Amino acid sequence: MILIVPHHKTRKEAIELIAADDELFDGAAGGSVEIVEQRKVWRGSSMAFSFVGRVGFISVPVSGTLRVDDENVTVRSELPAMVKNFVGEEKVAAAIEKQLRRVL
Repeated sequence: MILIVPHHKTRKEAIELIAADDELFDGAAGGSVEIVEQRKVWRGSSMAFSFVGRVGFISVPVSGTLRVDDENVTVRSELPAMVKNFVGEEKVAAAIEKQLRRVL
């Protein structure tokens, strides 16, 4: 999955806003999915992220990168097959885009 969201901030402002938000991936796979074990590691204007989506006894790890440039935020992640099949990349991308627009 590749998601590109334009922003109208400076690169530094966008990074600070995203870094301060702990709910960026909440709701990415639907309201019944609990997001746990979130990790964010920033290197310059790129963030490596990972989390586990949990529904009942099923846990699915997700990881990827988020890159901020002067105009856009680009999220890249190879979603697990279970997420692609049961939720769909489009739905995940739409939820993350909504959260990014809220933050920015």
